[in-house]
Amino acid sequence: MSKPGWLSPLVTLAIAGLIGWGCVIGAREVLHGLDVGMLNNRKGPDVYLVEHPMIFWALIVFYTTAIVVSAGMAVLLAAIALRSLFKRRA
Repeated sequence: MSKPGWLSPLVTLAIAGLIGWGCVIGAREVLHGLDVGMLNNRKGPDVYLVEHPMIFWALIVFYTTAIVVSAGMAVLLAAIALRSLFKRRA
């Protein structure tokens, strides 16, 4: 029994949506950290801008880079899925 041809692009599109949702949540956390001046570390001590500015800014740059790369991956996956989905119909 074979899978329908449209199932794989829809799964890829769903994965792209989940990655995009994670990017939105991460971006909100980074913006909140910039607004408050503190990065909330749920498993250890929080990082305050006034106490450790180098660590704070290094983490902000790291998190922002990770979010941008993940968003690019989500866009790429969505483009591949949509191209594959509409190519099969044509």
